[in-house]
Amino acid sequence: MLEAKFLKLQRRVRALDSGFDRQIHTPFFQRRVDRFSLQEGFVSAIWQTWCAFCRDLLICSTQGATTKNGQITQSPYSSLTMLEIAYLAKEFSHSRNPKKVKPLSGSHLEHTWGDISKINIVANGLKCSNLQSILNAISLCNRITDLQLCRNASAHLSKDSLISVKKAKVRYSENKFEHPSDMIKWIDPSNNNFLWKSWIEEIEIAAEFAIQ
Repeated sequence: MLEAKFLKLQRRVRALDSGFDRQIHTPFFQRRVDRFSLQEGFVSAIWQTWCAFCRDLLICSTQGATTKNGQITQSPYSSLTMLEIAYLAKEFSHSRNPKKVKPLSGSHLEHTWGDISKINIVANGLKCSNLQSILNAISLCNRITDLQLCRNASAHLSKDSLISVKKAKVRYSENKFEHPSDMIKWIDPSNNNFLWKSWIEEIEIAAEFAIQ
């Protein structure tokens, strides 16, 4: 079951990566507003894909799912509904331990599932039997935090978000930007490739470790 979630993620990631390649290698002139909009679309799509996988991973692992190694996951919260688990996850993400469980009134109230700083807290709170695999996967994530930064700064332009993007520049080369979405074309010194490619690689590797 978890492997099916990974394969779904992989198909989506590779489709987006192909779109990025077509865009980056197409020799035509774009107006800045066109370039920013296209880049922001790619950033938003890959971030939502990662968040959706993390949501599926944590909820399915809590309810009981088959890992890639054939183990059935267990949790003391396995009898809860999806929105009840989402409620617990949101509470745990804020370091709260609710005495009563209730369903969220809608998925729009859920926390940010793909936030690297929260995944380990939520996974620990849900007490899934595959917790160690999830924690091992998250330990491999070094660049996804910058994906989240790029997405948030692009979607919510502000003085503070631009300052955060400027601070991130020190980790990369060819790091000029006119818009936060330009981060996708920064060069990651660890592989001398676009930062976008690092995000793609890291998402696939972390996801595959998480379903073990």
